[in-house]
Amino acid sequence: MKNFEINIFLSILAFFAINSCEEPLEEEIFSQLAPSTLLINEGGINTVLNSAYSSAHYGNESTLRWSVFAGDFPSGACWGKGGSIESIWVQLMEFTFDANHAVVKTLWPNHYAGIRDANVVLDNLGNESLSSEYVNLTTAEAKFIRGWSYVQLYNLFGPVPLHTSGLDEAVKARATDAEMRTQIETDLTDAMNALPVSTNEFGRATKGSAQGLLTKYYLNTRQWQKAASMAKTIIDSGNYALQSTFQDVFSFSNEGHNEMLWCLPNDSGSGNKLMALQSLTYPPSYPRPYPNNAVWAARTYMFDSYVDSFEAGDERKNVIIQQWSTADGTPQQAYGFDQSLPAKFPFDPNSLAWRSGNDFPIVRYSDVLLSAAEAINEVSGPTQEAVDYINQVRARAKILPLTLANYTKQSLRSAIIQERRWEFMHEGKTRDFLLRHDLYISDAVSRGKSATANNKLFPIPQSEIDANEKLVQNPGY
Repeated sequence: MKNFEINIFLSILAFFAINSCEEPLEEEIFSQLAPSTLLINEGGINTVLNSAYSSAHYGNESTLRWSVFAGDFPSGACWGKGGSIESIWVQLMEFTFDANHAVVKTLWPNHYAGIRDANVVLDNLGNESLSSEYVNLTTAEAKFIRGWSYVQLYNLFGPVPLHTSGLDEAVKARATDAEMRTQIETDLTDAMNALPVSTNEFGRATKGSAQGLLTKYYLNTRQWQKAASMAKTIIDSGNYALQSTFQDVFSFSNEGHNEMLWCLPNDSGSGNKLMALQSLTYPPSYPRPYPNNAVWAARTYMFDSYVDSFEAGDERKNVIIQQWSTADGTPQQAYGFDQSLPAKFPFDPNSLAWRSGNDFPIVRYSDVLLSAAEAINEVSGPTQEAVDYINQVRARAKILPLTLANYTKQSLRSAIIQERRWEFMHEGKTRDFLLRHDLYISDAVSRGKSATANNKLFPIPQSEIDANEKLVQNPGY
């Protein structure tokens, strides 16, 4: 972001809104912007907060898409061809991306837009006419959004410039690693302590949302004991549960369920607040179930080795399409050619062509269970408690439970990594768990990719480097 000043923000404020597929967040519509009065009442502040939520929910369709691809394509979780893959995605798969790649040019400004809006909200909560209840809740939501945005930036780029007020100096150097971690933990902890346990507006932050993000942040930064403690706090709360079947997690008829701690709501009819992963998954000749569905030329494939990795009877394998037929009945063999299709997210019966309304999970309860097991194992090695958490996820998948006596710390770590591969395919999470166990680069090299240690982070957008003389590029770019 080049400027965090409120007056610049006000010029675009009227164009931002937030939608969810259950109940949209309410906002007051202004026919004219009045800079001197807009941010002195709840209506004006809520408009800015909704804008912050829009960025937090990846308000532009391409932002969500690139977030998923950044996690899965370099890590070898899937591959693809056709359409934009030939010119853009292949750079992720081959580690040839640079500071002008679509991933960095899309994700960096999205997260800083959320930070900017959150800061504007926080800067304007001092009005005495605002109730303490409103101020406390709104502060928590704004800090959650800022913390979530900094988690994402830190994950992708490492330490970045920290802006904690809309009046901050625009040109700032990168924070230290310690400063970055302190800011993230403070924001999410403050949010967790003040957010409600539940909300009627799907897509708003809750206590569990903040706890879930903290769990994953602690895990990714190898703060194992903190990760274990936070995960067990979520588990012990009783507020979340696994859905009965794996398919239930992603079903349109079951949206808003209590396996989701932090989920990005989408709606096919809400402009850019939608998902397009299906349109980039299936071949153009694939028979879509509804006449209003559409796909693009690009498609996403799963490797045969991944399909073969599933244990006998694992129901998660059922969402992988290994054979199919075109509309005229011509059979297509996908398995055997590394071209099986990840069909985790069903086609939307109400889609507008490629515009789909599938909600997208960021933290699920199954992730909390596996995170607790992973962190416990890293702290103390295999325990019955850790194995029991894993077995809850395996039981839902209809596969045999693990037995404690069969595992060492290393072998249980490997088992958890494999469980994550099965449970979270096509959710953009593979890069994270490979990075935190120092497998990301070595795994890429073993697949013949030209990856180096510098590729653990993405490059900062060249446009940001050009605009900020204090901003230093990541090594190797």
